Amino acid sequence: MTGIPIFYVTLFHLFSFVKKVFFVIFLFASSCHNLKEHSGQTPSGELLQKSFLVDSALISKTSLHIPQSVRKFYNGRDFSLFWSDERGKLAVADSLLNFIRNAQRLGLIPHDYHIEELDKIARDSVSRDLTSRMDILLTDSYLTLRHHIRYGRLDPQSFQRLDLANTMDEEGIAALEKIVVTLLARDLNFLQPQAEPYQLLKRGLEDLIYSNISDSIKLQRLRAISVNMERWRWEKALPTRFVSVNIPAFLLRVVENDSVWLQSKVVVGKRKTPTPVLESIIRSFIIYPYWHVPFSISTKEFLPAIQADSSYLRKNNFDVLNIKGEVVDGSIIPWKLYDAENFPFILRQREGYENSMGIIKFIFANPYGVYLHDTNSKRLYGRKNRDLSHGCVRVHQAVDLAHYLIREDDIYVSPEDLDQYLSLQQRLKIDLRKSIPLRLQYFTCEVEKGVVQFYDDIYKKDSVMIQSLYRSNSPAEFEEMPL
Repeated sequence: MTGIPIFYVTLFHLFSFVKKVFFVIFLFASSCHNLKEHSGQTPSGELLQKSFLVDSALISKTSLHIPQSVRKFYNGRDFSLFWSDERGKLAVADSLLNFIRNAQRLGLIPHDYHIEELDKIARDSVSRDLTSRMDILLTDSYLTLRHHIRYGRLDPQSFQRLDLANTMDEEGIAALEKIVVTLLARDLNFLQPQAEPYQLLKRGLEDLIYSNISDSIKLQRLRAISVNMERWRWEKALPTRFVSVNIPAFLLRVVENDSVWLQSKVVVGKRKTPTPVLESIIRSFIIYPYWHVPFSISTKEFLPAIQADSSYLRKNNFDVLNIKGEVVDGSIIPWKLYDAENFPFILRQREGYENSMGIIKFIFANPYGVYLHDTNSKRLYGRKNRDLSHGCVRVHQAVDLAHYLIREDDIYVSPEDLDQYLSLQQRLKIDLRKSIPLRLQYFTCEVEKGVVQFYDDIYKKDSVMIQSLYRSNSPAEFEEMPL
């Protein structure tokens, strides 16, 4: 075969090289053109850019729970989509949707986070308007859910739904800007109360969801656990050492390093004179205290008894004080001339075993004038329902509680000293070297030894909370409740 002249071979390679150069130039020019469109420098580029933006008008038109925070979030990102991109819904959006669908495991209600509309949009074809609306709803759901998990859904005083319309949740916005799919569920779960009683209730709720209990009982118990998880969201972090009284359980506990050092029966206030929920600090206690009778009890209960029996004061060891705090002779007072409108005296029961305060009264600051104290009516501790007082908490093991509070006191009063003072039956105020936090709480269910215990809603607080949280009492409510 005759060889091809070198000239023609060189010419062929040169032609191929030129063709490749022109092809690269063509691709580069096309890319530049596309970049111009993406940068909004042409009409087609503007349309493409808009397809990745949230329609700001929809924020005002959509029924949102926390609209001010939603608007600020999108303002900070020039209204670009957060939960979607050119390929569609992001994985982090699916993670949030899955979290909302399972919100009942936290005692929350999926309905509160747009789940019906979000699921409907997810099933429909994704137009620009629907993509924009889904993005807005997901953002509102995340910020609302985060706020509910951390702070609760109801006002602790009125039990009415919190209105977040004007809430600017800077912390939530900052958290959302950093969120990724692998952290979303972890971060939302981390916002829950870390207190062991809450975590135990959460486990109890999940067990109940998958139990075979009949629907009516299950609904009742789901409600109870859910509202008590809500109460734990109102609580501050528990100290390592504290005294707690659970009012519906009629129990006082001394807790130190997650261990119960003392548990005692208590008597709490009647429904008409309820024991308040509060936080305070026990700084001292008094042995053989006086009882300064509250005005309402003096006029409603004791005044009629005094008017009926002139010896009532003497028989029950009462002093009568005038407005200056001076003791006056009660036997010469014309008691029938007085009623609640003109009663000018203070009744004070003297110290002793017959005193209604018993032999110990624990002092803590509060605006309600209530105390923890012993009582002279020990028989009441044998009753199952012990909502019997005027608001104070009567402690069955009051002396044991006093011993605990001074057990490490080698400066003021030792436990041995206390026993000696008690035997002398003399009034004495004892300051604590180590004060202790006190919480008067209202939990109608709690976990004991792995089992959820349910207590009577003695002040009917659960029913008010349930009415605020759930839309109806009809059978359709099962669709809104975690089952």
